[in-house]
Amino acid sequence: MFLNTEVGEGNFKRGSLWWKDLKEVWASEGWGRSFEDGFKWYVGNGKDISFWEDSWLSCSALNGVFPRLFSLSSTIDAKVAEFGYWANGVWVWHFDWRRPFFVWEKSLAEQLVQSLQGVKLVLGEADNWVWKAGGCQSFTVNSAYVQLRRDRVGEFSSVYSMLWRCKALPSALFTAWRVMENKIATRGSLVRRGVVVENFLCCLCGKEEKSSSLLFFVCDFAWRV
Repeated sequence: MFLNTEVGEGNFKRGSLWWKDLKEVWASEGWGRSFEDGFKWYVGNGKDISFWEDSWLSCSALNGVFPRLFSLSSTIDAKVAEFGYWANGVWVWHFDWRRPFFVWEKSLAEQLVQSLQGVKLVLGEADNWVWKAGGCQSFTVNSAYVQLRRDRVGEFSSVYSMLWRCKALPSALFTAWRVMENKIATRGSLVRRGVVVENFLCCLCGKEEKSSSLLFFVCDFAWRV
């Protein structure tokens, strides 16, 4: 699935408010290094991808893989399309360096060129982000949910199955699910979401940070209710 390139690492500051909020929630919930972890670049004409700063060739940006070459580049802020030219319909890579290489630096440049051998730019086709978890499908909330829970399925699947089979009121089951997911809007969770509260300690016992586990399993006052 392709997304507008404004979602990208180098361009994210110009993205929509919706994407910015989604990325912040993704990070604040501890779901990964950043929202972009779930995406990869699809290279088109190379006009929107930062050659050195975006993670378009591998899992890491090239300025981290080749820091020495990055420091020697004359075009550290340039896009992929600015590192070459078209000749008879074939893309040819070309680099501008601030000075000639030392002997040991030449091997780094050769490694960089080798890593670019399989890259094929496409004339007339824009660069895009691809949602990795969606495969050939579009980005959906469900695909994001599956992506986030893939490491926890084995740990909680049987518990959730037992929960939803219980003969209890739907509201009670939903509350139990929220407790298991730590989704109760306690003072502690509100603080992690950036909400300003006067005191994040439990308002019942006043001993510890108010969280779902404290409220339902630890707090002495709550147990007496």
